[in-house]
Amino acid sequence: MLVILLNCVTLGMYQPCDDMDCLSDRCKILQVFDDFIFVFFAMEMVLKMVALGIFGKKCYLGDTWNRLDFFIVMAG
Repeated sequence: MLVILLNCVTLGMYQPCDDMDCLSDRCKILQVFDDFIFVFFAMEMVLKMVALGIFGKKCYLGDTWNRLDFFIVMAG
């Protein structure tokens, strides 16, 4: 939950019109946080796939919320 909250805060701080080339320190710091958050969610997804299995009724992709999570991580 804390990582989701951190992600919301960093998305709210991002200003694409002010720094399109990401040259400011603020943009670079936000980019580092964004990369960390993506890796965190990707590792969470992989660990759940290993623990539950990938396919099947009671496996990772058998649950609708996990399918949504998979789509969001893959889109990221």
